[in-house]
Amino acid sequence: MCSNRMKPLKTCAVIPAFNEEKNIANVVNETKKHVDTVIVVDDGSTDKTPKEATKADIFLKHIVNMGKGFALQTGVERALMEDVNVIVCLDGDNQHNPGDIPKLVGALIEQDMDIVFGSRSLNGDMPWVLRFGNWWLCKSAQMLFGSSISDSQTGFKAFRKETYDKIRWKSKSYSMDSEIIMRVGKNNLRHVQVPIKTHYHCGHKGTTIIDGLRIFRDMLFWRMWG
Repeated sequence: MCSNRMKPLKTCAVIPAFNEEKNIANVVNETKKHVDTVIVVDDGSTDKTPKEATKADIFLKHIVNMGKGFALQTGVERALMEDVNVIVCLDGDNQHNPGDIPKLVGALIEQDMDIVFGSRSLNGDMPWVLRFGNWWLCKSAQMLFGSSISDSQTGFKAFRKETYDKIRWKSKSYSMDSEIIMRVGKNNLRHVQVPIKTHYHCGHKGTTIIDGLRIFRDMLFWRMWG
């Protein structure tokens, strides 16, 4: 049941994409089944991603690659101009299942949350290599920010339009996922996580050890000056 402030419920999905010509069309088509508006932000792709994303309701393009955090911010700030209540963020590489969008949005509304995180670890099928790195980053977030989120690098989220000002991130890279968790804790936002299905066999390397160390460095920075 929707709260009074969420009627009528309208949702917008923001999908950042960089060189995703093999995946983006399917992601857009499946996402359109579950939201009112789909925004794709092409982050300086050098392949045919723009051509494959033509069914998006709104298509934005960076001339050069600026990083996921920057691309997602471009899309979310465009979404704020639309007549929507909820903004959903998911990746363009087909790792997320758009069929889980109703689950995230449902939890957001029915439990009266500010933001909902899709958790790969709660679903129990995360490969052990990724599970270890995720565990380490989650423990770091717990130590530094008091976070209870079990998937610190999840790119699948749903939040209320008015929540954006409180989670607005500065990171241009993948660190933005951890920065959002930090800002959720800092601003005492109501949040919950739900298990999501994930496709791990799409040819992407995921977060490397170097990426993890950089994210941890950023966490220390946010703890002191965030």
